[in-house]
Amino acid sequence: MKILRMTERGKGRFIEFLDSQKTDYPQGFPSQLLTEGEYAEAVGGNVSSLNALNLDDSLATAKGLDEIVKDLDLTSAERDSGFWTWCSAYLFDRLCKKAGGKYKPGELPIWVAEPDNWRRYYRHYLASIWRVYDSHRDKEDELVVLLTGAVNTPGELWAQIAATQTLITNPSMIDAVYHLYWDKTSRQRKRGAGGNSPRRLTRVLRQFERTFDFVAMTGDQIVDLLPSEFDRFKEREEI
Repeated sequence: MKILRMTERGKGRFIEFLDSQKTDYPQGFPSQLLTEGEYAEAVGGNVSSLNALNLDDSLATAKGLDEIVKDLDLTSAERDSGFWTWCSAYLFDRLCKKAGGKYKPGELPIWVAEPDNWRRYYRHYLASIWRVYDSHRDKEDELVVLLTGAVNTPGELWAQIAATQTLITNPSMIDAVYHLYWDKTSRQRKRGAGGNSPRRLTRVLRQFERTFDFVAMTGDQIVDLLPSEFDRFKEREEI
């Protein structure tokens, strides 16, 4: 079976299905979305590459998606809403959380990619992690701090950093976040990285953006700017 791209009509049908899950009369998944026709058109490749994704590992999934994008020669993948929306529909049963045997899909941006609206686009389970990986592929070791754990459980650190385009697109900011919140010994996020600290960090950084040129700074320099409340996350070693 080929990988497809969802049409606008397909997106409308997908949204109708998703909205129904929040009512007393949830619809069954519309299988027509996964076949060529009025709801989807062929792109190429084979869905076996999607089936092989390890959705319990966000970084591995991002790398796998990158291989799919390359194999399909999607030169404008970051703007291909139909492709990403179809992929999320194809993987819906694996990605969607359930409670009491019922789907709990959450908000629409998780499933329907909106490349013209960054604050919604970053929430898409698949498009967002691929785009960050594509932008920082030379920092794969550092990206683990943001792309760790299951794809459908991104965490507060991701939610805060990825929501601000000027932060998530800056390579030095990736270094700074890795330096602050990744425990290199235990290979996991530091304690406190998922609580209020990421929210406080983004507020501080947005304030500092008015004065400092983060693009011209190193990760170390950014970390050194942070107030004493972040001292417990800092390390003496160089980034």
